Amino acid sequence: MSLAWLLARPHVDSVLIGASNPEQLGDNLRAAELSLSREELARLDDLTRPQPLYPNWYEAKTKDDLTENALKH
Repeated sequence: MSLAWLLARPHVDSVLIGASNPEQLGDNLRAAELSLSREELARLDDLTRPQPLYPNWYEAKTKDDLTENALKH
């Protein structure tokens, strides 16, 4: 599934695979035949989206309306 997801991404030009035996090679090559739905692709995108780095995650976590309004004035 991960190889099929990578192949479906518009900015990915190629995918490198590594296989230790012929069975793994066959599994990897069959990924090119797997077609994921829009919903599956969107779900995988959501699950693999990088988390914000500090301090961005901290600011988002501690942000509240009262503080936002106070800072605007």
